[in-house]
Amino acid sequence: MFKKLFGSQNGDDKQENQNYEQAEASNDNYDNEYQEVEYDPETLHGTHYDVEDFDDEVAERAEAWIADERESGEDLDEKDIQNIYFNYRREVYTEWNNCDSDQMIRFEHANSLKYTGVQTSGFVKVADGNPFLEPVHGIDLRAYTAMTIKISAGVDYLEVCKAMGIEPAVWEELNTIWPQRMAQDTSFTVTTLFGQYFAENVTLPQLENVNAEISEEGAANLEKIRTDRYFYEELAGARQAAYEYGIDGAQWILENFGINLADFQSAAMQWMTEQNQNWSSDDIHHFHDYQQGKQKEYAAKFAAEQGGNIADDVNF
Repeated sequence: MFKKLFGSQNGDDKQENQNYEQAEASNDNYDNEYQEVEYDPETLHGTHYDVEDFDDEVAERAEAWIADERESGEDLDEKDIQNIYFNYRREVYTEWNNCDSDQMIRFEHANSLKYTGVQTSGFVKVADGNPFLEPVHGIDLRAYTAMTIKISAGVDYLEVCKAMGIEPAVWEELNTIWPQRMAQDTSFTVTTLFGQYFAENVTLPQLENVNAEISEEGAANLEKIRTDRYFYEELAGARQAAYEYGIDGAQWILENFGINLADFQSAAMQWMTEQNQNWSSDDIHHFHDYQQGKQKEYAAKFAAEQGGNIADDVNF
């Protein structure tokens, strides 16, 4: 979801892919030339320059390009201008920090709200007085997420409401207003923060003893999916393969591993957030290939169980 949202701020998928490929190519120029750079832990800007100077340099290069384009008769829309700033921001950051593309992408994630107006999971910045985060009937977003997690895990919503001391009608309003805010918030602060809370599997004192039934094996698998990236990727591949063969993937995971949909989604958000915070192209490609391999394995398993694929007996 987040890649798609980021791309929508900076042009179509083709443009985003071109930008990413250009950044990847920069690795060849810097492999043996990295210098030790100290980065601000919050902004990931290099501490050897002022952020204002960085922004001014980007603006100077971008505006010069925009002026040349307009002089040549180009009609630039807002998306074009965003793309120009996006590209020059990458160029200046790479030059000033002599860094590789992974560091540059980590910088973009840390500053996504400032430069694109969109939050990135793992780097949410919450401004005071944000009306989209005001509690609803005294229930803030963290509490709403905790309730959602319990209900998504299979706990009856009436039991959750009783534990929270609210009427069922209040839950219905909560479950209407919070999603509405997610849809209305163009910075995606509410959506992203909800995802982070989901990844953290947040709970409340009132809900600590309100749990869905889970087997001993399920509890062990749940712990494993949260701590073993390979196990998570295997189940993600299996689930996708199941759907492709007409099997309810979420139900299959529950029946075979004892992990319900809410807990699986929580693990997915956890790994995505960690990936954003510690961006590594090598790791991303590695785990993507691993998941694809597992998906093929499980696809073969499901095909065998269903008597093979229709095309298996076709000779060309």
